[in-house]
Amino acid sequence: MSIISYLISIILSIVTLLTSAIAPPLSAPVPEMKPDDFVPVMRFVATSDTHIKTLDDIGCRRISTLMQTAYAISDADEDYKNLDAVVFSGDITDQGLRDSFSAFATVTDREFREGTERLAVVAKAHDSYTYFNESLKVFTEITGQEPDFHRVIGGFHFIGVSRSKTLEHYSEDQVKWLDENIASAVEADPEKPVFVFQHEHVRDTVYGSSKTDGWGLDVFTEVLRKYPQVVHISGHSHFPANDPRAVWQGEFTAINDGGLSYFELAVDGKNGQFPEERERMSQALIIEVDADNRVLVKVLDVDAGKIMREFLIDNITEENKTKYSFETRKASSSAPVFPEGAALQCEKKGAQYFITVPQAQVSEDNEVFVYRISVLNENGKTVHEDWEFSDYFFADRPESITFDGFISLCKNLTVKVCAEDVWGNRSEELEIKI
Repeated sequence: MSIISYLISIILSIVTLLTSAIAPPLSAPVPEMKPDDFVPVMRFVATSDTHIKTLDDIGCRRISTLMQTAYAISDADEDYKNLDAVVFSGDITDQGLRDSFSAFATVTDREFREGTERLAVVAKAHDSYTYFNESLKVFTEITGQEPDFHRVIGGFHFIGVSRSKTLEHYSEDQVKWLDENIASAVEADPEKPVFVFQHEHVRDTVYGSSKTDGWGLDVFTEVLRKYPQVVHISGHSHFPANDPRAVWQGEFTAINDGGLSYFELAVDGKNGQFPEERERMSQALIIEVDADNRVLVKVLDVDAGKIMREFLIDNITEENKTKYSFETRKASSSAPVFPEGAALQCEKKGAQYFITVPQAQVSEDNEVFVYRISVLNENGKTVHEDWEFSDYFFADRPESITFDGFISLCKNLTVKVCAEDVWGNRSEELEIKI
């Protein structure tokens, strides 16, 4: 471990003790993506979905914790100590109330140091619940910021698009405006990434953006496809940012920023799947760029104060990128493996059976997504099927997963459990007779 990494680990530990609740002991390993010669020349934080209601509620407290941790990481970097900006990609508030926008302005004014710029876009979702088309005006009155922006920070272009002033999510004028502004950024330096912020994912990019998942829009797709330099950052879905599918590449790069308020996922083509502890969600991205225009994305579990995963994007100008395409990574993935000696445990409480499975292992660029259980009677007929999340979306995760209880009037049952990764690969099954 380098001195810088050692210092960061100490500071994050202190921040965690001061600001976070006690978490389970098992932590996921973080892939070492950062090259030895990676020296940041710009650093910013990206997050969304703070869903603030009142001053000092959970959304405000998580912004405070996020800022403390981000500054701790910056301060510990001997090569580059700046935190240049923080960008909030929509659903800043829960109901779009004036007091909620004021709470956002207050907590960020309180927590931001001089030299850190605050940028935000306003969503045609929670931010617009109260004032609808007037939400943009309310936001500007309270924060003094324009909801659509094009800023140059540390030599890099930041472009944000808020909801339109009409009933539509975005207007044709905004599509044209985005095209023109990306074009001017690329013309200024075609080798640099151009960061674009929008509340919703671009359709059929990151996990959560498909028509089935339900959280993507395609209004800007044709514009973005023209510019391989684009790094599009969005929220809205509440899908986890440490999921390997949270970064997608094709004609451009898309990233899901996770967000600070509850998890939602899609399983077997059905969205609206909520983990039992979904309110523990608190994720943000710490993004660094070096002089070679490589982009290092660090996924932070805000409550735990831990970096969960890193993505290194080193092909910004490459057209039709494949490094983070789903097809490339799925083809190179391998199925999860249970540790040697792993076994299922069964506990009967009243009429219900509860099956516990130890966590399986995957390569460092993968995650166990769900565990699947099937219960067969003595004739081999399936009498019960279910699945449970692996809780991979928490930096501190349990060593085992227990399925919801099931009732069976049959005797001589066989229970089988497999682990499935994010790409659909399944492990060999563990089996127990009950």
